[in-house]
Amino acid sequence: MKIAFAGCSHSTNMYGKSWANHMLDDLNCEHVEISVSGASNELLIEKIKTVLDRNSDVDYYIVQLSDPSRLTLGLYGNDPKKEHNKKYHFEYNSDDLCSERETNGISYITIKVNQNDGDINEIIDTNYKVIDFFNNHILISDYNTKLKIFHTLIIMKSLFDFYNKKCLFFSWAVDILELSKEMGYYKIIKSFNIVPGSIINFVKEKNLKKHLVDSTHYSTDGHYIFYNEFLKKHIYKFIKD
Repeated sequence: MKIAFAGCSHSTNMYGKSWANHMLDDLNCEHVEISVSGASNELLIEKIKTVLDRNSDVDYYIVQLSDPSRLTLGLYGNDPKKEHNKKYHFEYNSDDLCSERETNGISYITIKVNQNDGDINEIIDTNYKVIDFFNNHILISDYNTKLKIFHTLIIMKSLFDFYNKKCLFFSWAVDILELSKEMGYYKIIKSFNIVPGSIINFVKEKNLKKHLVDSTHYSTDGHYIFYNEFLKKHIYKFIKD
């Protein structure tokens, strides 16, 4: 069995073993990783398509949906290799699916709440002042936080259907199924394999904040609980069905 999993930093090992690695230990299976620190949901689309194109032997896909407010835009006039070498100490690889700067030669930037102008100007060596506009008018808009996610889900599901692959979705930040009822998308997505609830709601219910390693990320032990108490039963059912 081979599983591909996609997500943001919560699906990487940057802060300890993630839920995904606990899953791999439990299932003892092969895997393909498509997780990117700081990723928006839209950023993952092209990376998922690349794996669908290249890896016909993947049996199942699991997508961890990140904060819907994150916004990915195309970027012109930058040098992804130069950006990488400034930030990391390992060799740049343009084919790396976990790159936060490009996919298949297409460069982009993901804008997140609480960034500052320096985050952009460091990338493209300019002195723009645009982040206040994004923070105050774009990122927090209803379209960005409540509606865009459903357009993204439909695109992802269409890709998996075209390639005849099964996918399970779960959300980190918001309860997608409940939000879909508010936004009029429930009837469209109710047949998708979506784990009810969200990790953030689960953390609140179980009072798991003691497992935080910073303001938003969780430790190996926290992710062990996420996998075993929140995800595992849904993943087993998804594979069985």
